[in-house]
This record gives sequence, C-alpha cells and structure tokens, in this order.
Amino acid sequence: MTSTTQPPSSGTPGTPGASGSLGRQVSRAMAWNTLTAPLKTAVELATNLIILNVLTLPQFGVLRLVTSAAATLGIWVDLGIDRALPRFIPELQQERGQAAVRRFMQIIFLVKALLLTLMSGLFLLFSERFVAFLLDGVAQLPERIDAAAQLALTNEMLRLAPLMVGAVLALVILGSLYDGLMAYLVSYFRQRAWNLITIMGDIVQPTLTAVLVLAGYGIGGVLVAIVATPVLSVLVAGWQVLSSLGSAPTPAASTAAPAPPEDAPANNTLWRRFAVYTGMSNVLNLSDYFLSWLFAVFLLTNPVQVAIFSVGSALVRQTLALLYRPLVGIQVPLFTRVRGGDAPLPDAYAAVLRILALIMLPGGVGLVLLANELILVQYPQYVAATLVIAILTPALFFESFLSSAQIILQVYERYGLLILSRLAALPVIVVMVGMWLTGVRVGLLEAALLVGGGRILMGLTAALLAQRAFGLRYSWAFFGRVGLAALVMAGVVWGLRQVPWLASIGTGVTERLLAAGVLLAVIAVGAVSFVLVFRLLGGLDADDRIWIAENKVPLGRWLLRML
Repeated sequence: MTSTTQPPSSGTPGTPGASGSLGRQVSRAMAWNTLTAPLKTAVELATNLIILNVLTLPQFGVLRLVTSAAATLGIWVDLGIDRALPRFIPELQQERGQAAVRRFMQIIFLVKALLLTLMSGLFLLFSERFVAFLLDGVAQLPERIDAAAQLALTNEMLRLAPLMVGAVLALVILGSLYDGLMAYLVSYFRQRAWNLITIMGDIVQPTLTAVLVLAGYGIGGVLVAIVATPVLSVLVAGWQVLSSLGSAPTPAASTAAPAPPEDAPANNTLWRRFAVYTGMSNVLNLSDYFLSWLFAVFLLTNPVQVAIFSVGSALVRQTLALLYRPLVGIQVPLFTRVRGGDAPLPDAYAAVLRILALIMLPGGVGLVLLANELILVQYPQYVAATLVIAILTPALFFESFLSSAQIILQVYERYGLLILSRLAALPVIVVMVGMWLTGVRVGLLEAALLVGGGRILMGLTAALLAQRAFGLRYSWAFFGRVGLAALVMAGVVWGLRQVPWLASIGTGVTERLLAAGVLLAVIAVGAVSFVLVFRLLGGLDADDRIWIAENKVPLGRWLLRML
C-alpha cells in the first residue's frame, strides 16, 4: 500500500519544516498516553495499598522473587526482538508493502515459539533449584520475624511450589507474545489501541489481585491473578494486530514513493540489518537487566529486604512511568521518521528533551522530598524503603532524561557508540554478577548505589557520544527556567512538609487518611508554585507554542495559558 505524505507544516516542537502528518501523529499519541495515565495510576495505587497492607513483608518478598525470575527468563527469550520491531516495521511497510510485513511477523513469532520452547525446557530442568533458592531465603529471615510465621511461610511455599514454577513459565510465554504484539501496534503510532489494551490489563489484573488477596488466598491468589490477566491481554492484542495486518495500516512516510508490489519480499539487506539491530537491542536489554531491581533483588539477604527494595524501586519506577507516559512508544518511530527527513535531528532531540525536563525535574524533586511521607501514609511497615527512593530517584530520572540519546544511536545504527556507552557501566555489572556467582549478599544501600551508579554511567556516556556524533542541541536557557522553578517549588514543599499533620504521621487509619489529604494539598501547592514561577521566568519556548497551536494538541489552549 502506498504511503501518503502531506505538505510540510510543523512536525516536532521546534521543527517548523517537518511533516505535518508526523506532528499530528506525535501529538495524538502523546494525548492518548497522557489521558490514560491517571486511571492506571489510581488503580495501581489502590491495589498496592491492599497487597502491601494485607500480605506480610516476607510474603511480598517471595512474590517479587517469582516475578523477577519470570522477567529474567523473558529477557533471555526476547533476544532484543521486541525492541527492534518498531524500528523496522514502518520501513518494511514503506519499502515492501503490507504482504511483506505479514510474512515478517509470521517469521518473528515462529522464532519466538522456538526460543520459548527451549527456555521452558531449561527452566523445568532447574525448577527444583529455584524453589530451593526461595526456601533458603526464608531461612535467612531476620530475627524479628517469629518462628511460627517463618514456618507458616515455608509450608505455604512448599504447597505452592508447582504453582510458582507454572506461573514463571506462563508469564514468560504470555509476556513474549504480548510484547511482540504491542511492539507492532506501537510501530504505527496506534497509541489508542495500545493504551486501551494496556489499561484493560492494568485494571483487570490489580482488581482481581485485590479481590483474591482480600479473600485470603495470599501468594497463591496473586499468582493466579498475574497469570490469568495476560491471557486476555494477548487475545485482544492479537485480534488488534490481525485486524491491522488485514487493513494495511499506513505509517507516516518520510518521502513520497511509488507503491511497491504487495508481494515484494523483504530483501536480505534488511534482514541483516534487523539481525544486527536485534543483537544490539539484546545487549541493551541485558545491561538494563543487570542494572535493575530485577537482578538486584537476587543480591539481597532475605525476602524482607527484597520486599523493601522492591517497594522503594517500584515507587520510583511508578512515578517515572507516570511522568514519562506522554512519550511511551513514541521516540523510536519518531526518530526513525526524522532519519527519513521529516525533521532536523538536533531540533527534534532538543524538543523531546524540553518535554522530558518539564515533567521529570519537578517530579523527581517532589518525590525525593516527600518519599518518607508517601510511604508512611500508604504502607508504614515499608518506611525503610525511603533510603532506596532517595538514591534511585536522581539516578533513574537522570538516566531516563538522557535516554533519547541512546534511542538516536540505536535508530541511526551507530552500534559501536552504543557498545561504548554500555562498556562504561561494565565494571559495575561485573561486580554485581560476581557477587551473585560467589554468594556475596549486600544490603539496601549497597544495592541501590550499584543500580543507580551504573545507570548514570550508561546514560551520561550515551549522551556524550551522541552529542559528538550528531551535534545534538540542548535548550540550556529552557533547562535553566525549569531548574529555577523546581528550586522554588522545593523550598515551598520543604516548608509545607513541616506542618503538624505531616511532621509526625501516626499508624492509625484516621491519622493516615488525614495525612494523605494534607499531602495531596502540599503536592498541589508545590505544582502550582512551579507553574507560576516557570511562567514568570518566560515559560515555553516560542517554537513549542507554535507547535502546540498548529498541531491541535488536546488541551493545547489550556497548556498555552498555563505555561
């Protein structure tokens, strides 16, 4: 099917010569991402309140180890394929037509099936060792966990051992299928379908989990919920992809070109590039994995530490995901089209970083300042997670802010530079893997420093290398305005958190509800102070204002008045 183009208008912010089609696709995708975020966050918060206040710390720690094991196997099964799909599907569609895309996806899922069969067999072979590892962690619980509770947890795990092994396998298989299907949808900026499917899973799974936990099913109930929900998500995503393949969706083209034959095969050059890109994606996935909570929890002493570290890192990741939501699934196809000539790369990069700075800097500052209160209001038994949050927030937020440079290196296939950026963190990865292999265990502080330090090294190195290779542009004046506004906001929040209702939060339900209301008010006042100061300092760049107005961004007039 022939890709369509439109006369140049405005694409990304700050790129007035870019394709209007691209600009509208980006604005629509960002709108869908943003509008669906509050519902997901609300459901997730409600479910966490139930799970973390009903299950014990050791129970939650065991659950995190099981889900981490599934994610670990999923990383090794993926081999970087899902990360590469949004890069090559639009190109294949434009050059070879929809029939080639269909054959391409058939081959991809055949490869996935073979990898899943191999990995499932290996895990079943070592499943007894996995259960023994979990039981050994329970045996190392701190003394404050009484013997009766420890024995009860051990018996529960022995009874649920087959379910835990089956849950790991099911999550790996369903996750691989789901990621491949969703990557296809993202390739066409189908943010509406992507978000609706994601929200369906984000609502059904937490709701089912909460119901089963409240019904007293404990670990077993959570495992059933996290396995049952992906089945529905995979079915709906598969239906969307099949419908999409049949209707031949059209990605935004960078240049007008004659329609290729519908049955034109993908050439060998594209497959070679895809293989190299996939290999590089796998390197990125593995380095990301070793410098994440998924691997760090295996370095901790017992399930209690695992639970605390998981809650701390989860709060950082949830906040980051909420703030990053407008750009989810956008940057890879965006920079792919920029590479095709739809917009100047330095301008597009600068525009993306302005968006990230505007949402991440005040969000990160607020999270660090209010982490202790957020934990005490929701689940006070996890207050030790405040230390993890204080370390991981600046590290993960800074690395995410610089992640666009890594995406550019990957989209432009500068694999040597990508490897160099990952080599910067190799010493940290070697230390962590060495600890795991030799049985050395660490505490919460050490685990957070290892993960955070490695992340900063990777992100900063990638940004420096991309800057040198492409002459990327940074909006320093804009960053200064955001930074000053965030500094004023920090002073306001710091002063307000000293009010009596937050200075000493009790453990009773009434006291926590009162503190939660005050905390929401503090967050609102902090946000208003940031917006007011940012606007007084000059607000948005002129190019961004033009882009918002021309591309009919939802709530665009409101944004222009506010910022």
